[in-house]
Parts: sequence; C-alpha cells; structure tokens
Amino acid sequence: MALSKLRPVGSPVALPKVGTGNSVAPWAEQYDSVFVNSGTAALSLAVKLSVNRRRASSKSEVILPAYGCPDLIAAVVAQDARPVLVDLEEARPWMDLEAVKNAITHHTVAIVAVGFLGIPERLYALKHIADAQGIALIEDSAQVFPPSSSGNGLADYIVLSFGRGKPINMMGGGALLVRKDLAEQSAGVLAAIPEVEVSAGAFWRLKRWVFNLLLTRPLYGAMERIPFLGIGQTVFHPLAVIERQSPVEGLLDAGMEEFANRKNNGLIYSEALQKLTSKGWVNLAPECFGETALEGLFPQRPVLLRYPLLAPSGMSRNTAVLELNRMGIGASTFYGEALPAISGVEEFVDVAVSAFPRACDFAQHLLTLPTHSDVRIRDIDSVASALSERQ
Repeated sequence: MALSKLRPVGSPVALPKVGTGNSVAPWAEQYDSVFVNSGTAALSLAVKLSVNRRRASSKSEVILPAYGCPDLIAAVVAQDARPVLVDLEEARPWMDLEAVKNAITHHTVAIVAVGFLGIPERLYALKHIADAQGIALIEDSAQVFPPSSSGNGLADYIVLSFGRGKPINMMGGGALLVRKDLAEQSAGVLAAIPEVEVSAGAFWRLKRWVFNLLLTRPLYGAMERIPFLGIGQTVFHPLAVIERQSPVEGLLDAGMEEFANRKNNGLIYSEALQKLTSKGWVNLAPECFGETALEGLFPQRPVLLRYPLLAPSGMSRNTAVLELNRMGIGASTFYGEALPAISGVEEFVDVAVSAFPRACDFAQHLLTLPTHSDVRIRDIDSVASALSERQ
C-alpha cells in the first residue's frame, strides 16, 4: 500500500487579496449575502425564514433528498422542523419529482434542492413545484459554485459552504444568500443573530500553513492512518450555534479567483473513462450536465468537487475503492449510505431506509475520484487503467 496518498477532495486555502478592492460576487445583482459560521448554519437560517414566511400553525416540514449529508438533517431539526425524505431518480443524484409532489402537505414550508459534487439539481422543475404550492425553494449550493440561481433568481434562498472539501475553501464558514425581494421580511431575523469577527492574524496564517501542508500526499497519507481523527467518516452532528461571521477580508475574493483559474480535471476524467460505459459503469457528470442543459440550466463553471461514477455492482465498486486506495488514489464511497442509515440520523427520520430503494442503490454503487488541483494527468491515466483492467 502506498505511504503517500492523493487526498479525495479539498483545495488549499488561498492567501487573502489585500488592497485590490472587492470583486463582485456572481450573485450580487439578485441576492444579498449574510455570512455565517458554517454552511449548516446557513441552511438552518434558510429553513427558519421559510417557516416564518409560511406561518405554519404546527410543526413545519422540509423536503430533502434521501441521499445526502447528515448536516441537512441537523439544519432542519435545529429549527424544530421535520425532515421529510424523498427517494432519488433512478441512477441520478436528484430527487424524484413525483415523489417531491407527493411529499408536500399543508405543513410543508420548503424544498431543498441539493447540488451534488458540482452537478446542480433541476431548479426549474423544482421551482415550478414550489411556486404551485406557495412554499420556498432553497438551493443548497455547498458543493456547486457559483450557485445555479446566481443570475436567474430561481431559488428564494441559496446556501454556500466554505469548509474543507468545498469549492472555495476558507477553513470554515458559510453564507446565506437571500433574494432581494425577500430581504426586507428577512431583515429582523438576520439582525438578531450574534456576530463574531475572523481576522487574518498570525494564528490564522499559521493555521492556514499547517492546513495546506496536511493536504500534501505524504502528510495526508500519514494523517489518514491515525484512527481517532475519523477522516472520511460520515456521522450526524447536531447544529450547536448560528452566528454571523464576517470572513477574513479579501479571502473570498482570492478563493473565487483561484476557483476561476482551476484546471477542469473533470473533463479529462470524462474522456479517459468513457470506455467504462460499455462495461456497465454510469458516467454521471456528462450525463447529468447533458440533462440539465436540456432543462435550460447551464452551469457557469462546471468544475466537479469529485468525479462521480456508478459501478455495475456494489461488489465491483468496493473492489475498485480498495484497489485505488492501495495505489495512493483517494477514491471514496462518499457518504456510503442513504440518509436514514447514517449513524445518528435515525431518531429524526420515522421512515425505514428500505422506503428509499433508489437512494440505497445509488449509495451502494457510487464511487468518487479526486479532481482537485493536485491531481495529475498520470493519476487519471492510472485510475482509468485500474478500472478498465478489473472489469
């Protein structure tokens, strides 16, 4: 087994841009920004605003996909709302649209459209459903940058995350984007949130240096072998606090500039792995981008956080993950399970995981590959050879 290892995800933290003026965010014309302590906190705030708009007389409900990060659940239950899970489309990271319609009740306050590794949900279709029922559409764009609603205002609220493994890494924090026509009614709730400041002092810069150092192949490989760090594990963590948190000055600008210049390894993967489709693999990225284009939704910068494939079987997926990791390639099963099967989630979801067969199937077949800036052409060629030889 290789001692050094290419990490599964994560870009280095940029140095803040100083004295160059603030860049204009791609959503600035349509949305106001509120920076908070995490993406989970931003989503929870979006849920709170959705509850307030609907003025539900009993426990509010929020519709979520049955495959996703357990932080989705944490954000909803932090507002004393009930998460309502719906199954996925066949072999897609998207919610089944008919299941979404059937899940809506008079308690429903919002639909959360969750982007997947750079692939957006079908926002036009979900917007039509939400508007017909008078409920909010929240675009969870923690894994997609820039948000798909940036220029069209489709979502009522947008959620961004700046943590490790996100499109723009700021070592934490997040943002809630509120569409401008909703800003006035949201102002009171947002103004009541306590605010803390983050500065780029000596400690922050030391933390950044250590963080970036740990992303290197030798140190990531060593760090992953330390059991108590729990790297790569997916567990439920309650949302403890929501705070407004001004980001380090110039850091978002630097992150957006780095993102704009990032090489698109996803395109290289798509070409290198295209022959796998004849052996039963599903190449999710080009297929999903093609389908969203038919809907009229064109990602402004379709850079993938990880490259997603669906293996022909759970066994072939597991074999591939083991082999690639032995080679020093950080392949991953991502969340590993449908949401109701993730540790800590079961007490908040009153439906058995078996009720979501397509989400379970997706989880059992999904393989993700690193796409970040440290991935080299020879890494992608090695991955392609290993997957082709084992089929």
